[in-house]
Amino acid sequence: MKQLFTVVVALLALLAADAKPAKEVPLRVGTYNVWSHSARESKILRGHHAPESRLWPVARESVVDLMVKLDCDIMGLQEVTSVCRDDIRRLLRKRGGKKYTLFWLNSYPEGHKNVVGNSILYNKKELKLISPRLFWLSPTPEVMSTGWDCKRHYRTAMAATVLHKKSGRKFFFIATHGPLKRGASANAAHVLVDIDRKYNTEGLPTIVVGDMNAWPSQPFLATMTEYYEDSFEVAKKRCGTNGTYAGAGEYVNYLPSLRRRIDHIYVHSSDKGKIEVHDYTVNKDKYEMGGRRHYPSDHNPVYVNLTIK
Repeated sequence: MKQLFTVVVALLALLAADAKPAKEVPLRVGTYNVWSHSARESKILRGHHAPESRLWPVARESVVDLMVKLDCDIMGLQEVTSVCRDDIRRLLRKRGGKKYTLFWLNSYPEGHKNVVGNSILYNKKELKLISPRLFWLSPTPEVMSTGWDCKRHYRTAMAATVLHKKSGRKFFFIATHGPLKRGASANAAHVLVDIDRKYNTEGLPTIVVGDMNAWPSQPFLATMTEYYEDSFEVAKKRCGTNGTYAGAGEYVNYLPSLRRRIDHIYVHSSDKGKIEVHDYTVNKDKYEMGGRRHYPSDHNPVYVNLTIK
């Protein structure tokens, strides 16, 4: 009888624990195309309206300083070559970002002239990546490949389950760099949704970030918003600008334009958690670089403050 009583009490305790509301998890989530060292050299040294003060060796400390200043819990980074990766890791320790880890996987085949990785920067004290994996935006996402009309670049998405250590809650995170070609872009949206549905096996709330290379009139966004919420649209407050891409020439007329909003953050709620986006910001900070003031990259970082409830 005593044993039965003990079992009943234990079961009631478990039920009570399940009945307690899950802890809310506030997060700052971002995306930033850092403009790789090789892309800068290609644009700048060929005279594409950008001075040498924007080359990577001059800009890299400003790029990392801005990352640290933004203080995101997790951020997707694009155009991170092996050179950029090593510099970012070294400078994070030097410039006040010791709490961060940069997880990087090369998107290109071994021996390819390009060594560019999809990357996730995250606060290792607060979060843990579980089973991060790389997928290619192509008809064969699990096989290294280019997709549809995009044959030059290997575009990828990195997906992982993320554990919030303090609360024990989890969410699914996808960081990507979308293709430029319209056909590949339209199909890439379907790949991202399929990755979420297939590999988010726990049915967790999802956050998708990246330089999507797609603006509001393109099919990519129409497909994405059938399944996800666009944080730009659902945020209670917007700060900064509409556009996220100022280009090599830092064109001031780009940033007010919705057509230049190509870096995105999407969210999807589930039975395991509702995501509420409080605010959406495009950062416009300039830094002293080579005797002139510049944006650290040709893209401006985007971040949101949200709560997983």
